Amino acid sequence: MAMQVSGTIGWSVRGWIAGAALAGVLTGGCATKSGPAKPTPQPPRVTKVSPEARAVIDRMAAFLAGKKGFAFRQSSVTTAADSDLASKLGGTKEHTVLVERPNRLRIDLVGDDKGAGTAVCDGTTFVVHHAATNRYESTEAPAGLADMAGHTVVGAMLSNGGAEPVNRAFFAADPAATFVEGLGEVSVVGTEKIGDRECVRLTVTSENGDWDVWIATGDEPVPLQFVPKLSPMQWGGKIIDVANTVSFDDWRFDPSFTAEEFAFTLPEGAEEVESIIDSASGERRRKEGGRQPIHSTVGFPAPAVTLVGADGSRFNPAAEKDKVVVLDFWATWCGPCRVSLPEVARVCAEYADKGVVFRAVNLKEDGETIKKFLEEEPLEAPIVMDADGAAGAAYRVEAIPHTVVIGKDGLVQAVNVGAGEGLEAKLRKQLDAVLEGKSLVPRTGNMIRAEPF
Repeated sequence: MAMQVSGTIGWSVRGWIAGAALAGVLTGGCATKSGPAKPTPQPPRVTKVSPEARAVIDRMAAFLAGKKGFAFRQSSVTTAADSDLASKLGGTKEHTVLVERPNRLRIDLVGDDKGAGTAVCDGTTFVVHHAATNRYESTEAPAGLADMAGHTVVGAMLSNGGAEPVNRAFFAADPAATFVEGLGEVSVVGTEKIGDRECVRLTVTSENGDWDVWIATGDEPVPLQFVPKLSPMQWGGKIIDVANTVSFDDWRFDPSFTAEEFAFTLPEGAEEVESIIDSASGERRRKEGGRQPIHSTVGFPAPAVTLVGADGSRFNPAAEKDKVVVLDFWATWCGPCRVSLPEVARVCAEYADKGVVFRAVNLKEDGETIKKFLEEEPLEAPIVMDADGAAGAAYRVEAIPHTVVIGKDGLVQAVNVGAGEGLEAKLRKQLDAVLEGKSLVPRTGNMIRAEPF
C-alpha cells in the first residue's frame, strides 16, 4: 500500500479526503498495481487511552451496542488553499447509512465520481453495486454487520473522508475495542460545541495518521465530527495545503425501518460479476496491456535540483554525468516507504561499482525527525533532504514511495510508485537495461505530456 496524494487508496491525503478511497480501489493505483506490501516486523502496538478518553469511548460504545438499529448521514468537505486547484481537490461527498441488527444494512455513497455506489443487505441477500461501471455482485447475506463492513468495497465506502477508524466501530460486536484497535494514544482535548450540541473532543495518534473526533455528550453520545490532521500534498508541481472535515448528522435511533428501505432496484443494464474488484482489475490490465502507466516525467531531462545531506553537502542529480542515478522519495510517516526503501537501498548498493548513484530523498521533514527515526530503524542509505518540497514538485511526486531511475543521458528512464512484491526484481531489470545503454522510454515517446518541464 503506497502513501500517496494523487487518488489511490492507502496512507494518504487523498485517502483522507472525500471519496478517494473507493475510486482508488476500483480504478487502480500504486497499491493495486504492485500488490500488497510486506509489512515490516514491528513489536505489538500498545494503545494508550487516558481514563477520561476511555470513559467517553465506553459510553459511546455502550449506547451504539444497545441500539437494534440506527441511521445517519456522513458528509466530507475538502478544501484546498489554492484558488486554481480548489475546484479539483475540494468538494463534498456524502453517504447515508441504515443499520438494523443482526444483518440489515444499506449504504448509499452519492456523487458523480468513480466511487459512487450502493451496498444493501435485506437480511437474505447482500448486493454491492458500483455506479460508474453499472456492475454489481450478489451473495448470500452474511450473519452480521461486521462481515459486511469488512467487504473491500464497503470498507472503502465507509472510509469517505478518512473516517473509517470511527465508522468501523459502528458495525462491530465490541465497538469500544474496535474503536481503539491499532491506535497509538487517545486523550481528551476538552469540551467544545458542534452546532448547538456539546461534545468531548478526543485527539488520536496512529500509524495511519492523526485525527480528532468530537463525540456528543448527553443522552445520545455519538460522533458528530471527525477531522484528520493532513500534511501538505504535492499536486501538479505545487505544494498544496488541504483540509478536510467529516460531519455525522441526521442521526436516528431504533427507527421503524420499512422493507423498502433495504430493497434495491438495479439500474437498467446492470451487469452481474463475481467480484467488482476483480472485474475492475481485469479491465484495467487489459487497457494497460499489463503495464504500469508511464509517469509524466519519463523520457524528459531530469530536473536540476539541490538536495542537502545531513553533513551539509549538496547533491544535484542532473549534475551526475555518465552515471545512473536513482532517487527514492520517502518520509518517516509513510509505512510503505519503510518497507521499500531498504530494498531499493540494498539493490543500489550492489550496483554502486557499476556506476549507480543512489540518494534517499526525504520529503519535507527536518533533520531531527529523520535522526530520531534512524535511531529506531537504522537504514544503510545516503539520505538527502528536500526540506521545502521543491524537488518533489519538480519530479512530480504525487505518491510515495516514488523511485526515479535516471539514465546516463540525463533522461528519466523509469518511475516506480508504491511498495510491493516484485519491486527488487523490477529495479534490477531496469538498472541492467539502462547500464547496457538501452532506453526504457517507449519508442512513441511519452504521450501523457508533450510539454517540457
